[in-house]
Amino acid sequence: MFNHAAAIGADLGRNLIKIAVVKIDGEIIAVKSYPLVQIQTRDSLIEKLLEAIRDIRLVVAADGINPICTGISAKGFIDHKGGVILGPDQGIRDWINVPLARIIKQETGLPVYVDNDANMMTLAEHRFGAARGYKNVIFVALRTGIGGGIMINGKLYRGANNAGGEIGQMIINCDNGTSDKGITGSYEHFASAASIVRRYNEESGSETGKDKKSVSCKDIFELSYIDNPEAVKVVKENSEMVGIGLANLITIFAPEIIVLGGGMSEAHDSYISMIKNSAFANSLENCRSELRIERAQLGAVGSLLGSAYWSMTSLAGQSI
Repeated sequence: MFNHAAAIGADLGRNLIKIAVVKIDGEIIAVKSYPLVQIQTRDSLIEKLLEAIRDIRLVVAADGINPICTGISAKGFIDHKGGVILGPDQGIRDWINVPLARIIKQETGLPVYVDNDANMMTLAEHRFGAARGYKNVIFVALRTGIGGGIMINGKLYRGANNAGGEIGQMIINCDNGTSDKGITGSYEHFASAASIVRRYNEESGSETGKDKKSVSCKDIFELSYIDNPEAVKVVKENSEMVGIGLANLITIFAPEIIVLGGGMSEAHDSYISMIKNSAFANSLENCRSELRIERAQLGAVGSLLGSAYWSMTSLAGQSI
């Protein structure tokens, strides 16, 4: 029944709601984005999400398409069976223990499924992107923080209390570096985009003084391409730390493929090559003998494809 069916996929980001209507084969029929106000509340976010769903349904209705369900990807811990946002609040007032699936279903009349955004990106890369054809997959989102997802034998690994896959919180340095989550020495603290900015500011001295300038992770990569010494040092250091984290995952899970997503994965090939060198140098040969490390292929639409596909398979009673 799903050969010609379509579903809505929505992604609740920090600054945008992205929404699309997607067919079961991954074809995106329509896609839109909605900016979010800087200070968000539970009610304002839900109101904007409902607006986005109404709009995208009207767009595709003109072509005779009526989505059969909705999938929503969101940050944080989520009870995917109940469709409840557990938390943390992500800076959104009252965004804890929110029965989002029930609320949206009541307003739209569609079956609604909610899951973690990194899980949905993992699923999308497995079904439509770089990890097609592989059963044992690890997805790592390299961005301001570090997120991730794990597939074992073709199924998402969720762990107890739906809390599995928090790759960014593994410990890679016991001596220092307490993160904003209160964890000392985490992968996220030492290998994320935020860590690149922090280290560049330390090396260049731009974290102090009246002439302090805002610099982004992308800016630092661009500086490294023209041989700025501080940027080159920081990017190389970061690639080694990213690779060490991957090495831990390789030795524990022996995956067939690791897919690197997030904005940092779009850096030049030299950066990806340095990550691979570090990962291979710090992992057991037998664990990495079948391994590929690849960039994600789906980019910003990954969470939309994953959430739409997951909602249709969930509606059909299939377990992923």
